[in-house]
Amino acid sequence: MSTTWILCANASRARLFEVVAHSDTPREVRDFANPAARAHERDLDSDASGRFYGRGEHQGHAAAPHESTAEHETERFAESLREYLDRARSEHRFARLWVVASPAFLGHLRRNFGKPLAECIELTVDKDFTTDTPTEIFRRALAERDAQSRESAGS
Repeated sequence: MSTTWILCANASRARLFEVVAHSDTPREVRDFANPAARAHERDLDSDASGRFYGRGEHQGHAAAPHESTAEHETERFAESLREYLDRARSEHRFARLWVVASPAFLGHLRRNFGKPLAECIELTVDKDFTTDTPTEIFRRALAERDAQSRESAGS
């Protein structure tokens, strides 16, 4: 099989494209949305931080959250993308995966992708192309691949 999938994503949207061998026309497979990434933190939180109660003069103080609600929703979005891609990988729907994502969201994806899925990744681009047309996304990803190839050949 010589099918390449291109995941083009940021924290609020992910688009998945398929390019078959000897073709330069990507077909959109799926569009994912994470509306929580565009919401204000105050709209996502339902209550104030928890409180700790102790003895003595420091009887109460607010608990410091280690992760915001928006950050948690972004992590869940990355996990759902991983689950979809892992299922498709196990069904042999693609041979290679190109990941084009905003720099911040790329970190979430990298943390969530397991070894079998990570081994399918042929190209990683830390840019946000989610608003481009499918043809433009493919063209820009190819240009990034060629640039990375030239860099690694020159090293």
